[in-house]
This record gives sequence, structure tokens and C-alpha cells, in this order.
Amino acid sequence: MVNPWKTYVKLSAVLMGSHDLTKGSLAFLNYPVQLMFKSTKVLLVMVMGAFIPGLRRKYPAHEYVSAILLVLGLILFTLADAQTSPSFSVIGVIMVIGALVMDSFLGNLQEVIFNMNPETTQMEMLFCSTVVGLPLLIPPMVLTGEVFEAWNSCSEARLREAASLEKHVLLKKLRDTLESLKGHVAGRNKDDVEEAIAMVNVLCFAVLSLNYDLQ
Repeated sequence: MVNPWKTYVKLSAVLMGSHDLTKGSLAFLNYPVQLMFKSTKVLLVMVMGAFIPGLRRKYPAHEYVSAILLVLGLILFTLADAQTSPSFSVIGVIMVIGALVMDSFLGNLQEVIFNMNPETTQMEMLFCSTVVGLPLLIPPMVLTGEVFEAWNSCSEARLREAASLEKHVLLKKLRDTLESLKGHVAGRNKDDVEEAIAMVNVLCFAVLSLNYDLQ
């Protein structure tokens, strides 16, 4: 590993904060409003990149003008949505702005890490930031009970899949038995066997479709 763990602790904290605020803002904003806010990420990235040590980027004037026009369009859209959408909320706006600030830090921080240590790989960046974020994510999931709900959901899904597979295997064995029986009968009995085979095929398809719907 090229970079120290404390670097990835900072990166993971910003990443988790951005995700949490983004998802939480949907409880107060509708998706189009959130999408419009997120589209202004480019402006904050430009501003942060101009002041963060290690980058100090300089952008041409027309790029700043384009970003400002984008923000003005966002303001007009938000004002219109405030009168028509019941999901508009100041709390949601504050949350999504906080997520945008963290997003702007995240992108620039990753670039600073790559510039300071060119040997850093994308695999290391993704793996370490995820591993560091896991201990920070588990406690709130335990406190809210979400981790237990997820575990129960996975267990129920495995049981449903096992039951469906067992039914499918039994039906397949029944179909194979009927296929072998068909060669030893003739006349009306053979027609009855073929009809039974067709019904078993329909049942197999129904079991597979039901399992897909439950998933």
C-alpha cells in the first residue's frame, strides 16, 4: 500500500457523508430537484480545485461563466418547484448542498492523492476507502436495526430459492419418468402421458416465474 491509512480514513469519511446526505435528502426533495442540484457539482469542484493545496487549478473565464449560468438555471428551476412540488423542503436543500460540498472535496482529494503518490492505483483507492468505511457504517446499521433486516431478508431469499429449486427438481424427475413411460404405452394412454408432460412443463415454468417475481 502506497498511502497511509489516515489518508483513506479522511477519504472514506467524506465519501460516506456524501452518500448519506444524498440519500437522506430524497426524504425532503423529489428526484428532479436533487438531480438539478447534483448537476452543479462541477461548479463546486472548480472552486475547491482553485484553493486546495496541491492543485491550485486555474480555469478560463468562459468555463466559470458556463458554471454560473448552470447555477442560475438551477435557482429558477428550484423556485418554480417550490410552488408546485409538495416534496420541496429547505432541510432537503441544506442536505443536498452539504453532499455537494463533500463531493467536491472527494474528487479533488482523490486527485491530490494521485498527484502526491503517482504509484497509487485505482484498485488501492477503492479497496482501502471501502474497507475503512465498513467499521464506520456497521454501528449505525446495528443501532437502526437495518443490518438485522438485511440478514433476515437474505435468509428468507435463500430459503425461497432452496424451496423453489427443490420443487423444480421434483417436477423434472416427474417429467423424466413420464418421458420414459411414453415409450411403453400407445393409443389414448400415450396421449394422456403427453398431456401430463405438457402440464409438468407448464408447472416448471410457473415455479421459475414465481421465484423470479419473489426476488
